[in-house]
Amino acid sequence: MDKNKNTIFLLCQIVVAVIGLAFMFFNGRTSMMLMYCVIMAVDIPTMCFNYSLCKWENKWHSRWSERNPCDGEPSEFRLRMAKIGEWVLFIAALIIALLPI
Repeated sequence: MDKNKNTIFLLCQIVVAVIGLAFMFFNGRTSMMLMYCVIMAVDIPTMCFNYSLCKWENKWHSRWSERNPCDGEPSEFRLRMAKIGEWVLFIAALIIALLPI
């Protein structure tokens, strides 16, 4: 059931990103389109793989900085801060899509 929710969430994010891109295209805002596409192409997978990326970053840091490397389990704080940053970036990209410039 959890995998089904993640798939639906991913599809909703992709649909919203495509709607924002279409909005930019139909309003003639092609100058910001490349930046919008890059932000969305980085942000959507980062949101989906937040836990895996945080765990990988912890393992990498542990391997290079500690004498006895840990398993890389990320803290709740790290996971939540990453999610907040990803959502801020997602919303900022949607604001870029809606700007009347």
